[in-house]
Amino acid sequence: MNRRSITLIIIFTIILMFVAGCVSLTPGSANKSLPPNLPVSPTKNLTQSSPEEDLFAFVNEADVYTQRVGKDAAIKEFSNPNGSFIRGELYIWAYDFNGVNLAHPYHQEFKGQNKLSLTDSEGVRMIEMMLEAARNGSGFVEYQYPNPVTGGTESKLAYVKRVDDTWWLASGIYGTDFNIPQEAPEIIRDVLRAKVDYAASFARESGKEEALSVFNNVSGPFTLNGSYIFAFDMNGTTLALPFYKDRIGKDESNLTDPNGVGIGREKLLVAKQGGGFYYYIFNNPDNFGKPEFKVAYVEPVDSSWVVGAGTYLPLLPALFKKESRDNLVSHVNNAADYVVKNGRESAIREFNDMNSNFSRKDMFIFAFDRNGTLLANPYLPGIVGLNRLSDVDPYGEYPVKHLIANALNGGGFTYYFFPDPAANYSTRLKLGYTKIVDDSLIVGAGIFPD
Repeated sequence: MNRRSITLIIIFTIILMFVAGCVSLTPGSANKSLPPNLPVSPTKNLTQSSPEEDLFAFVNEADVYTQRVGKDAAIKEFSNPNGSFIRGELYIWAYDFNGVNLAHPYHQEFKGQNKLSLTDSEGVRMIEMMLEAARNGSGFVEYQYPNPVTGGTESKLAYVKRVDDTWWLASGIYGTDFNIPQEAPEIIRDVLRAKVDYAASFARESGKEEALSVFNNVSGPFTLNGSYIFAFDMNGTTLALPFYKDRIGKDESNLTDPNGVGIGREKLLVAKQGGGFYYYIFNNPDNFGKPEFKVAYVEPVDSSWVVGAGTYLPLLPALFKKESRDNLVSHVNNAADYVVKNGRESAIREFNDMNSNFSRKDMFIFAFDRNGTLLANPYLPGIVGLNRLSDVDPYGEYPVKHLIANALNGGGFTYYFFPDPAANYSTRLKLGYTKIVDDSLIVGAGIFPD
């Protein structure tokens, strides 16, 4: 049997679980079925890395490298069979979104060729599958491929990541028994999307009243171990929240979490864009109501209301002291004052200067225009001047859209994942604050957890 994208297999398996585990609502509703619950494991504390985790880290390192040195220099390095991204069996290859090869250290003849129809020994169109994974931001693909170290054809697991709208990169590991952790961001992302897709379909089939009754049932099939479906209307009024029913019917469009992130604003933003992912801190009913970091996905049922689900990540550090948040706001306000006093061009030069007072590793100033073009980032100069509106982080959020939306709403906080220059550019959770200056320049900064 041909191998398929690991992500697609998981989605298909989830759907099968829905069908196999469905139960009837009432004697007269045999055609209205519900899925079993799909709890997701929290992110574990990785003390010993697996080959799959090393692969994930390697590709992320290559992605950050492109942001630091720029596309041309990165492609040159990835193409070098003696370069810094050749590490045993690990190496980087890159393609554009038409399937044209940009870099491959062991197949220099591929460069400039369209390899979209390339298949492995089992007929898997590997490049096409990788490209589709890249369209979603990132993902895993399994196929057969020659191992340059052993010389034999072996099973290979590739991890693919989109760099921007024009190209993507990947690497892979060889083996026979791959183990993608259930807490991997790609798996959490796909499970949440599948669960919410099913809930939205159920709501359309059953009708709003019956669906909300089921979603609000703490003993219902959509609710297990802190995992549940929530719902709200397009004005921000809560319609379903099974463990916190006292909030049903309340306007929570201005609700904020302990770090000042606008939960109501974030969920309405993604809902009005057709659905998507966002982050916030919320009480976990499966952990005595303790506030924990949460990844959520929402999808409109129709033009009037929305359903969603989330996964708690209790081991992810998400503590930002009030003093640190206040310093962040002050730093951004000082940058905004600098723009007003010295002008836009002078300010952008200052913000891009790594030796500037605005370029502290733990809290540096960045800048965008209203359309999402990055104008300043002292630690990632390779992407300055490029539009980053379609950037997507590991769990599926589009951070630049949130940063810009907060600025246009008068300033605000948002969570996102970003390389930390003070931690060897490892990707970490970050709390960002942005505001707009002179109706044209968006300035911001962020802090990593205390």
